[in-house]
Amino acid sequence: MWRLSRIADDLLRSMVSAITTLALLATTAPASGQWLDELRELDSNHARVTALIVDLADMSTIAALNPDMRLTPASVSKLFVAAGGLEQFGPNHCFTSTFATGAGVTDGVVHGNLVFIGGGGPSLDSKRLWALVQRLKAAGIIRVKGHLIVDNGLFGPFTCGIKDRCEALTRAAEAYSAPLSSAGVNFGTVKVTIYPGEQAGDTARTVLHPLGLPGYVIDNQVTTGVPGTRPTLAIWREYDDGQNILHLRGKLPADGRHYDVYRAVTNAAMQTARVLATLLTDAGIEVEDNARVRPTANRVLTPLAKIKSNRLAEQLIPMLAYSNNYMADVLTLDIAAARGFESPLTLASASQTLDKLARQAMLETYPERAGDAPAPIFDSGSGLAVGNKLSARHIVALLNHMYHQAALFPTFYGAIAVPVSSISSTLKHGNHQWLTRLNAKTGTLTEPVTVRALAGYFRMHDGGFGAFAVIINGTPQRSAIGFYDTVIAYQEDIEAILAEY
Repeated sequence: MWRLSRIADDLLRSMVSAITTLALLATTAPASGQWLDELRELDSNHARVTALIVDLADMSTIAALNPDMRLTPASVSKLFVAAGGLEQFGPNHCFTSTFATGAGVTDGVVHGNLVFIGGGGPSLDSKRLWALVQRLKAAGIIRVKGHLIVDNGLFGPFTCGIKDRCEALTRAAEAYSAPLSSAGVNFGTVKVTIYPGEQAGDTARTVLHPLGLPGYVIDNQVTTGVPGTRPTLAIWREYDDGQNILHLRGKLPADGRHYDVYRAVTNAAMQTARVLATLLTDAGIEVEDNARVRPTANRVLTPLAKIKSNRLAEQLIPMLAYSNNYMADVLTLDIAAARGFESPLTLASASQTLDKLARQAMLETYPERAGDAPAPIFDSGSGLAVGNKLSARHIVALLNHMYHQAALFPTFYGAIAVPVSSISSTLKHGNHQWLTRLNAKTGTLTEPVTVRALAGYFRMHDGGFGAFAVIINGTPQRSAIGFYDTVIAYQEDIEAILAEY
């Protein structure tokens, strides 16, 4: 009897132990290899995926899939530009644009050239240029007996380097892809507003900005349809034989709204010259000779008026929210210029500053892997260059690096959009946890293969921070991959992790 009782007791203890173990397994998070089901399926179906999700408290891995595979990251590259800009300049830095002259000034007359010195401001716009012109007028300047010179010497003349910026030299059907300049305005775009006519059959009315802007021929074939007509527009700019032509096609309803359209320009510094010439005329300041673009290095110039940009902290928000390629690449050149890179700058050489930052972050975050991991590659800050190559680990290392920058992290973190308030429709499809607990930057390219990327921070249930990075690239066997197979895949996988952590 005693033996039977002992056996029964042992059996009972074994059953309790087994039940306890099962309960613990039911409440314990899966190991890192058991997450990311959707991305794993995609990775096994003619796509390439790198992903890494970590707890920043101790850098423990929550989930990983090919974390050291380098892929094209698209606009997620801009996180490195934002971080590099903050480290180089600080959140409160302002870029200064200046009117100056090397000639004498008497009775409000500049007896020589009026020089506009571009300060490399990524977000310089017509509104700020108008304020600068008003300051020049307030200084008493009424006439210039010389040329308006736009000084683009900080970066030097730009060599395109990237397919989109090279194409914009002759044709552009989008914004933000203009050849870069330290003296660019309005992100290197020209703005045209299109108004429907009063009745069906009328030709639409067009207005260039600022009013009276020279240098463009408008080929307007937009017509007015009956009320309720579905609006259609196709607009592109061409540069041919020294002439900029804006081609406008489409139809607008007679009872519809107007449309503001922006297209990349051929020469950003020359566009600034056109805008400034128009604004100076509007302000009643006469410039006798034409506008020119050239550096004025080694000339002693006397400042006449200055204007400062918004703080860098304020500029990073729209750069990331709108994924503004022009701003990101200009800021990349600014960082290189500030570090003493010689003019003329190329985007590829300036991007070495981002490469250095990525290597530093890897060395700090993963010292045991830094020597063996594939090196990051940057050809641009915007991510327009398909030559950019990063792994999920590179990106997570950067996020960790910035997380430990006490003076910079609040600005960096605050510049990355929360999905619920983001302007990006890509981020709007998730559940409440997705919409409110992430700060995320997206990346998208369609050529030569599909690129979808997402990276940023998430808040954990215990109040801590996590970091994540996902990059998906198409392959020769599957060059185009749809929205559901990419965005919804990483969204569902991250939502599953948010539910647990």
